[in-house]
Amino acid sequence: MASGASGSIVAPDEHQGSPTVTTKLGVSHAGVSPRAVLLALALAVVNDYWIVQLEVVRYSFATYAAPFYNCVFSLLVVTAVNLLVRKRFPRVALTQAELITVYVMLSITSAVCSHNMMEILVSIMGYAHYFKTPGNQWGVLFTDRLPDWLTVSDPVSLRNFYSGHSSLYDPVNYGPWIVPALCWSSFCAVLLFTLLCLNSIMRKQWVESERLTFPIIQLPFEMTLESGALFRNRQMWVGFAIAGVLTLLAGLHYLWPSVPHIRIARRDMGAYITDPPWNAMGLISVGFYFWAIGIAFLMPLELSFSCWFLYWVVKLELVATEALGLSQVPGTAGGFDQSYPFVNSQAYGAYLGFFLMSMVISRRYLRRVFRTAFLGTKEVDESHEAVPYRTAILGASAGFLLLGAFAYRMGMSPAVILTFFFFYFIFALITSRIRAELGFPTHDMHVMPPQNLIMTAAGTQHLAPGDLVGFSLFYWFNRTYASHPSPHYLEGLRLGERTGVQPHQVFRAAMVASVCAMPIGFWMLLHTYFRLGGATPKMETWALGFGVDTWESLAGWTQHPSPPNPISLVFVGVGLLGAIALALLRIKFLWFPFHPLAYALASSWGVNQLWMPLLIGSTAKFLTFRFGGLSLYRKSVPFFLGLILGEITVGSLWTIVGIVLGIPTYDFWPGRYG
Repeated sequence: MASGASGSIVAPDEHQGSPTVTTKLGVSHAGVSPRAVLLALALAVVNDYWIVQLEVVRYSFATYAAPFYNCVFSLLVVTAVNLLVRKRFPRVALTQAELITVYVMLSITSAVCSHNMMEILVSIMGYAHYFKTPGNQWGVLFTDRLPDWLTVSDPVSLRNFYSGHSSLYDPVNYGPWIVPALCWSSFCAVLLFTLLCLNSIMRKQWVESERLTFPIIQLPFEMTLESGALFRNRQMWVGFAIAGVLTLLAGLHYLWPSVPHIRIARRDMGAYITDPPWNAMGLISVGFYFWAIGIAFLMPLELSFSCWFLYWVVKLELVATEALGLSQVPGTAGGFDQSYPFVNSQAYGAYLGFFLMSMVISRRYLRRVFRTAFLGTKEVDESHEAVPYRTAILGASAGFLLLGAFAYRMGMSPAVILTFFFFYFIFALITSRIRAELGFPTHDMHVMPPQNLIMTAAGTQHLAPGDLVGFSLFYWFNRTYASHPSPHYLEGLRLGERTGVQPHQVFRAAMVASVCAMPIGFWMLLHTYFRLGGATPKMETWALGFGVDTWESLAGWTQHPSPPNPISLVFVGVGLLGAIALALLRIKFLWFPFHPLAYALASSWGVNQLWMPLLIGSTAKFLTFRFGGLSLYRKSVPFFLGLILGEITVGSLWTIVGIVLGIPTYDFWPGRYG
C-alpha cells in the first residue's frame, strides 16, 4: 500500500469473499439519486452506440466477458472527473453509491444491447421477409406464420435498412418498426423484472449464508472508493503500466507492423496439430489477456484450477474417442450433439446437476422464505431485501405468466412454453451463481438454450410449426448467455449492500435501466443500420449472420424434421450424475480440488479462450499463498487489479481511436486469430 493513501485495500482469506476496503471517510450511505440515474441513462446512449460500433460494425465482443470493458472504461472516466470535482467542489461530487448506480445501470443496458441479445433481435426482425425467394421457399415454409406485430415486412423500410445511405428519422423508415419495437420492449421489461425478482429471492442465501465471493465486482468497488485508495497504490500502477504499455505496443504494431510487440490476443495452436488422433482436439486457443489473468487471480483457487485442468480432460476425451473410433459412430440428429463423446450434452447435464445440488443446499432457506412470505412466520429477516419476499415471489410468478401469454399469442403450445421458460430461468440463475461463486467472466453456454433440450427429447418432427417459429423468434435472448443480464442484477444488489445503498433503491434503479434498455438499444441499432446498411461491406458479418443462423435453421427444421436424440439424453444424465458426484466429493473431502461448475464450463467457448490466463492466474495465486501467505496476497491484489484496468483502458482507447478516425484498430478482446 502506498504511503499517504487515505484508505487501505484488505484482501480476504480464501473463504471470506472479495477483498473489502475500509476508509477513513467511511462507507457512503447516500442513496440512489436522480442525477445518478439520469447520468447513467445518458451514458447508456453513448455506450450502446459504442457497443454497436464494436460488435456490429467492427469485430469485437465488449459484452462477451464480465465486467464489460465499455462499462469499466466509462466508470473510470466518470470516476476520474469526479475525483477532480471532489478536490475543488466536494459538495457536488458524486458519492460512491452514485458511481456504483451508474455502473450497475450501464451494465444492465449494455447486456440488453449486446452481441447476444438485441443485436440478434434487430438483425432477424426483417431478415426473413426481405430475403425470402422462390428458391428458398421461406414464404411457403414459415414467413406467413411470422407475427406481424413482432417482425417487419415493409419493403421500403427494409430496403433502406439493408442498403444504407438513409436515416432512421424518416417516417417511411421508422414507421414499420414502431409496433414490433414496443411489443419486444414490453416483453423484455417483463423478462428482466422476473429475473430481478428471482435474484432478489436468492440474494440472502448466496450472499449471507454461503458467502459467495463475487470476484467480478471487486474492481468497480475499489475504483469508486471516495478515498481514491486504489489510485494511490503503487502496485496497482505497476500492473497498469505493464498491461497498458504492452497493449499500446500491440495497437501500434497493428497500424505499423514494424513496431515490435508481444502478442497478447489469441491464436489457434490446434491448427498445428494435424496427426490423428491428436487432431481431434480441434481448436486450441492461446491468449495472454491481462484482464483475464487478473480476474483468475481473484477467483477462488480451486475453481480457476478446475476450469483449466478439466478443459484438458475434455480435449483428451476427444482424442480417446477418436482413437477408439467412436467419433465415426453415427448419432441421431437434433439437439445438443450428434456424435461421441457428446460434450455439450454432458455440459448441459452438469449445469443441471450443479443447480440441483445448489437448490438442495438452499431448500431449508427457500421453505423459510415461502413461510415468511405467505404464512407470516417471519423466519427470515426481509427488512434488508430489495422487495418483500411475497412481492418477489408473486412478481416472478406474474412475470412467468405474462411471458407465457406472450409466447402463446405468438403461436407456441402451452407444454412447450412451460418447459421453455422453466429451463430458461434455471440457466439464468446458474449464470448468476457462476459469477457470484466462481467469477468466471465468460459463461457463454453455447448450445445450452431450452429449445435444444426440447428438440433433443422430442425431435423437431414432434413439434408444432408454431413452436419452431417461437424458438426462432426467441433466438435473440437464447443464442448464448455470455452477456446475460441476470448476474448483473445480483452483483448490483451486492454492490449496493457494500456501499450502503438501500436494496429497494438498487431495485428501482435496475428497473429503470431495464425499462429503458431496449428503447435505447433500438435507437442506436436502427440508427446505424439505416445509415450504413446491414447488407453492405460497411458492417461486419454479424449484421447478416444472425439472420442466416436463425431462419436457415428454421427452414431446416421444417423441411427435414429430425427424430429425438436418446443417446444425447443419456449423456445429459451422465453429466448430471457426474456433477452431483463431484459436489458430494467436495462435501465429504475438503481437499478435493474439482468443482462441478468447472465440469460444466470446461468444454465452453469461454474456457477455450481463457484457459491460459486461468493457468497463469491460478499458478500466481498458488505461489503467492505458498510462499507469502495471506499477507503477500493482500499486497498483490492491487497489482492484478492494475493488470485488468491497464489492458481495458488502453484497449478501449484503441477502439475509440478507430471509431473516431474510421479505421480498423487493434482489438484486445478477443482479437482475430493470427
